[in-house]
Amino acid sequence: MAPERRPASHRAFGSVLLSRSSFLDAALILAVPTVLIAVFALPASVRETYVLAYTAPTLATMFTSHFVHQTQSHLLANLLGYGFVVPLTYLLCVLSGRRQLFRVVFVSLLVSLPFALSALNLLFIRPRVGYGFSGVVMGYFGFLPLALFGYFEQQVALDVDRHHSPILFFLGIATISVAVTSATAAGVLIAAAALVICGVYAKRLFGSVDIVGRLSSGLRETTPGYAELGAVGVVVFLSYPFVAFPSNPIGDGTVVNLYTHLLGFALGFISTYSLRLMTGFGFDET
Repeated sequence: MAPERRPASHRAFGSVLLSRSSFLDAALILAVPTVLIAVFALPASVRETYVLAYTAPTLATMFTSHFVHQTQSHLLANLLGYGFVVPLTYLLCVLSGRRQLFRVVFVSLLVSLPFALSALNLLFIRPRVGYGFSGVVMGYFGFLPLALFGYFEQQVALDVDRHHSPILFFLGIATISVAVTSATAAGVLIAAAALVICGVYAKRLFGSVDIVGRLSSGLRETTPGYAELGAVGVVVFLSYPFVAFPSNPIGDGTVVNLYTHLLGFALGFISTYSLRLMTGFGFDET
């Protein structure tokens, strides 16, 4: 027997958003850029004390280094990334009735990822320093696939659910591979392997069903505004890796830590997917 389709919401997009969002959520989201700007306003000599030196790490700098930026361009880039990824993920969660999940994941990643990313960087001791919020932004980016599939399940009339979110994770890996090493054989092989895995998941999800017909039918049943937000989410997911993983990461005496970016994405997805898979937290919110 075929599974029943979860009906899409017929309430106006704006009214649902206003009824489910809160000033607490806005304050929570705005707190991070406020702290980043406040830290940047400190004297350079003070900021340097918060930077993680890989040859002389401390527990404090393992956390604080992720909130330090030494140039305006670096700060602006991370603020823009945060501004695209986090509010979008919040909207997807709120409109799919999973605001509490967003709050738990948001705070958990903010507290745990700096330590985890620093610890994994310390596995390779080198005479360098690390700083910047981009690894944590990538952790939130890793939460985006789960938020998208939860949104499609709840608000867009498509037969998908959280168990299929690894499709986007492996698609993200393929996109990152193309962004970083598209000109090399290794990049092509990694991207191809990731796309094969995506195909396996897609086959499991859709089987022999008419995908185009299902998509067209689902979009026709969806109230205006919901499908557009989902489309924005997909576009951001497919385009942001080309910003976070530049093909030439060296510039102005610094090196973009692509290793940290990849770790952030992977840890962000795996931790949130495992949380919901093992505990079911947040699936039955209304």
